[in-house]
Amino acid sequence: MPDAKASLRVRWLAMLALCTLAAGCSLLQADRQMRRLDNSMYFTGIVQTENEARGPIVVVLYEVDTTPTPRPVFLDVVPRSRGVYHLAGAPARYRILAFEDIDGDMTRQPGEPGVDYEGTALGIDAVNDPPTASSGLDHIRIPSGAPAAGLPVFPPETYAALVQRRRQEFGSAASISEERFSPPLIREGMFQPFRFLEEGRSGLFMLEPYDPQRVPVILVHGIGGSPRDWEHVIEKLDRTRFQPWVFYYPSGFSIGLSAMMLNNAVDELQFRHGFPTSIVVAHSMGGLVARGALNIILREGREPPVHHVITISTPWLGQESARWADVGPTRVPASWLDMAPGSQYLSELTVVRRPPDIRYTLFFGYGGRSSFASGNNDGVVSMRSMLPPELQSRANFIFGFDEDHSSILASDAMIDKLQMRMKVELGHWSESR
Repeated sequence: MPDAKASLRVRWLAMLALCTLAAGCSLLQADRQMRRLDNSMYFTGIVQTENEARGPIVVVLYEVDTTPTPRPVFLDVVPRSRGVYHLAGAPARYRILAFEDIDGDMTRQPGEPGVDYEGTALGIDAVNDPPTASSGLDHIRIPSGAPAAGLPVFPPETYAALVQRRRQEFGSAASISEERFSPPLIREGMFQPFRFLEEGRSGLFMLEPYDPQRVPVILVHGIGGSPRDWEHVIEKLDRTRFQPWVFYYPSGFSIGLSAMMLNNAVDELQFRHGFPTSIVVAHSMGGLVARGALNIILREGREPPVHHVITISTPWLGQESARWADVGPTRVPASWLDMAPGSQYLSELTVVRRPPDIRYTLFFGYGGRSSFASGNNDGVVSMRSMLPPELQSRANFIFGFDEDHSSILASDAMIDKLQMRMKVELGHWSESR
């Protein structure tokens, strides 16, 4: 057991490594945010209609101890007769309203079947272990008959605000150069994730209007990153075949919660636009987020709307320095704790098998050197973590580049290989339809 001085030293080494990975550091001033994150409340479960749904199921998390009326804080949509809902909020006392949205206006109208439910709050770790049909966890059943008396009534403007925020977060237009992707706001997402979320900065954004003739390419940045990390990739993207979508999330949240956000965003946009497939390209920790989102889809029994996943410099076995992140009194981002080797998140990440019809390409860099990563590394992540034998055996293609952890995203060789693999796999997918 290390003494106090040794504990403090390894603590600061872990913090320094995190700052290196995130390109900025303000851990001490963010301690209150981290503690709030530890106490955040998460609600998940199965929701279904008694008969075939005549519209999407809308699930609303509302705070009950507010005056003069209860206050809705989060809205999820299940675009089918049965599915899994995901809701999250700051510490408070909540209930859940679920209803069959027959007219599709995202507002509960008189006569639309619904149910009021006292959800069971779970830890954020529950994101990694979603409910099953046999678990009975928070199973909400919406009757097909007349709604029960006493269901909460929220004014239309309340629903409108939640729906508007959802539309802003899922599929709204964005530009790589805009302010929300600037370094100060990136750091806010890392060290003050609740503020980042409450200000409506996160989401899955389109850089141009949706085109049903082109395949979405979903770009997922790493810890302390933003869509600007993909600038060189986007510049060279073949826009005749592909359309770029960028996922922006507060990377200080637990990786599981970020995966839930990505899952919700993709599910919403597929419901809205009906795109048949997509390609996911993820850098660093973004690969862990993307795999977590895929796991949620598979565990829910849905068919993933993706045929090709490409990860770049992803720390599949974690980051050695994150092992010491919980030593000492100051909190660090939950995502950093999830990246400790052997963490619950990493241990469960590859338990769910990737379907054989989803192809996987693994990219890595070997051009860096760092004392924070053991053995050969890319300056941040060790080769051992980027290339575990289990992942290598499952990958359809593996490519290495003489680049470090950041420069690989601007490498012409990497981008050319990326484009080639995307076009080849798109051809395979098109032929198999």
